[in-house]
Amino acid sequence: MLIATFLFAVSLHAGTSTIEGDIKLNYSKTFDEGNFQKEFGGVVKATANWHAGEFFSEETVFAGITVKNTGAKPMFFHYYVAFFDKDKKLVGATGQGSFSDDGLEPGKETQLGSCLVHLPKDKYKDIVSYQAVIYETDVSPKKK
Repeated sequence: MLIATFLFAVSLHAGTSTIEGDIKLNYSKTFDEGNFQKEFGGVVKATANWHAGEFFSEETVFAGITVKNTGAKPMFFHYYVAFFDKDKKLVGATGQGSFSDDGLEPGKETQLGSCLVHLPKDKYKDIVSYQAVIYETDVSPKKK
């Protein structure tokens, strides 16, 4: 019974949400024109807003998300996304996590805009699928 109680308590504050599928990224000069959008997540709700474009003269996949804490406690999270070609070979990947020692406060929203994948010219056109994951917890990462 003690083990079952412990496992239940652990499951209250930690979670993993994944999405995957086929994708065709649009090349855009703006951040909101024809982007791939998808929602996923548990307590930390994420909205993907992905496209290809130029960033400081480099062709780039903008793979950021907006996250919102829908829970009652501060949440900590890590997000990762990987993009693959038709042969299921990795084209590029990126990730970012919560950046506050206090976590993302309940009801608050933030953007993970640093999730960039710089690629050789036209390489984004090889991307045909993706996998993304969010790990979330209400337990603060331990300091070293």
